[in-house]
Amino acid sequence: MGEIIEFGKRAQDLKTLRDDGIRQRKIDALKKFFQCTRCFLRCAKCGTQLDMGTEEVTRIAAPYPFCRNCSEEYQEYKERVAGDQQQTKCYWHNDSWMKVWQSWLEHQKRLDEYRQSKEFLQLLQEVEALLGSTH
Repeated sequence: MGEIIEFGKRAQDLKTLRDDGIRQRKIDALKKFFQCTRCFLRCAKCGTQLDMGTEEVTRIAAPYPFCRNCSEEYQEYKERVAGDQQQTKCYWHNDSWMKVWQSWLEHQKRLDEYRQSKEFLQLLQEVEALLGSTH
């Protein structure tokens, strides 16, 4: 009989460990997503820390926080896509450079779509409930 009780306790301990592991994976997934992809103190493109007290943060209409350099590049990219600018000031802003910006913006769009998905919103609610129940 003692072996059955011990087995039941071990099974419960394993379930608790597994549940704790799943809980931690959920928390880590959200932490990584928000700390790594949506930090408004860093340039969304290059990751440079933004100094909010300087002119580093530009005032152009951009969907993401950019440092001065990335902001200028984004502006050039948008102008070239719109056909407003044919020549580049930087010879290295070639067709491949345009594709890098295009693919980066597409990636950001997919991240935004993922963040709005019902599964991600469910994960957010579950983690909020977990964190609310631990405090």
